[in-house]
Amino acid sequence: MDTFEKRKSTNPLYVVRNNGVDVEAANGILEMILKKTGIDKLLPILESMLEILLSQVQTYPVFIEVKKMFDKLFEKVIELIFQIQQLTSKSKI
Repeated sequence: MDTFEKRKSTNPLYVVRNNGVDVEAANGILEMILKKTGIDKLLPILESMLEILLSQVQTYPVFIEVKKMFDKLFEKVIELIFQIQQLTSKSKI
């Protein structure tokens, strides 16, 4: 396969917002969904909250509670990724 065919076979993803005024490229299906739903704007806030929680950890019991919160959060993220994979695999069939 030559270079032209490789470029042609990759289909870039774009997110259109504000009634077609803003168009952004997405590197993958997850990034596309995050941008389309507006969750990408919340990620810096979530990161800040996690940093604040981690800065408060001074004892082992507090660490365990923060770890439980992280585990729940990541469990939800993994469920979301799995659901996205299921939806994209069904649309390809």
